[in-house]
Amino acid sequence: MRIGLIGAGSIANLRRRAIDNTSDAIFAGVFDLDPAKANALAGDARVYDSADALLSDPEIDAVTICTPPDSHEDIAITALNAGKHVIVEKPMANTLEGCRRMIEKSRETNRILTIGFNHRYFPAIKELKAAIASGAIGRLSYVRGFTGHTGLSEFKSPWMYSKDVMGGGTLFDNGIHLIDLVQYIMGGATSVYGQTTSAIWQLDRVEDNAFAILTGKNNVIGTLHSSWTEWKGYHFCVEAYGDRGMARAYYAPMQFSLITMEKPGGRPIRKRNFYLPSILREKLYGWEYTAAKTLSEEIADFISLANGQQPVGPIAHAEDGYRSIEISNSIYHANENKCSVQLTQSI
Repeated sequence: MRIGLIGAGSIANLRRRAIDNTSDAIFAGVFDLDPAKANALAGDARVYDSADALLSDPEIDAVTICTPPDSHEDIAITALNAGKHVIVEKPMANTLEGCRRMIEKSRETNRILTIGFNHRYFPAIKELKAAIASGAIGRLSYVRGFTGHTGLSEFKSPWMYSKDVMGGGTLFDNGIHLIDLVQYIMGGATSVYGQTTSAIWQLDRVEDNAFAILTGKNNVIGTLHSSWTEWKGYHFCVEAYGDRGMARAYYAPMQFSLITMEKPGGRPIRKRNFYLPSILREKLYGWEYTAAKTLSEEIADFISLANGQQPVGPIAHAEDGYRSIEISNSIYHANENKCSVQLTQSI
């Protein structure tokens, strides 16, 4: 599959590495509003003078959209109309209506549309999901998650915390990964209650902390906290609790913990995995090593879908991207109206 990139920023550079490391994938070219960035990323590949030129090229089979969220809808719909399969970086779009129009166009054109939720491919998340599926922790009762970083010091440009560009604050930034993970591990959410705060950074219409309770199928509960005031530095954690144990995925560094018992309150058996080879590689090559590896796995699944095959891994479909934005918006609505919000049953 010949894949083009729209955008040549930091995530696009990781995408380029992932494409190069994925069998059956070929990096075919790039467009960016900044020609210098595009040329630096391209290497020997083609640099296009416009997004339309790339999207209209019959030699391009698929595109990855690595631009700010307010441009995702227009680029994705143009790409789908041109017969391209599409990967969109998170968040899917900055409005729920935009997400829906993207899904409708994907269905109309019969082209694949997936969302860049590469955290699903983290080894610790895979082990956590497997612990639930195997019954190791018993019947799933609740899931809780946290993600945080230090806020404005993490951002390279003001658009990254702009309501008009992003669609929201921490919920549309680091929180969007957590929302996807919690509802994915829960097996889906049906209703949301939440609250947000903006007391620390006091930005325009943008929250720096958000808290939510999700109700899922089979009475599974999910809780999450997304933050731009985690002064200890970036990390996230997702835990799943059953009636016979719990599983915990943590990053960074990558760690997994499992506690199992024969019955509730029984003698615990503990297992831990520190993924030492991955930790060593991150020490040598930076966090980008893990990101590029997960993106490569995601691209392989994307190619499988485009070829009409079942993916090996947990790739996030367009409907998953829609659900993450719907949950984010529902948290805002719940905060304003002090009520629980029912999610749509079908997308």
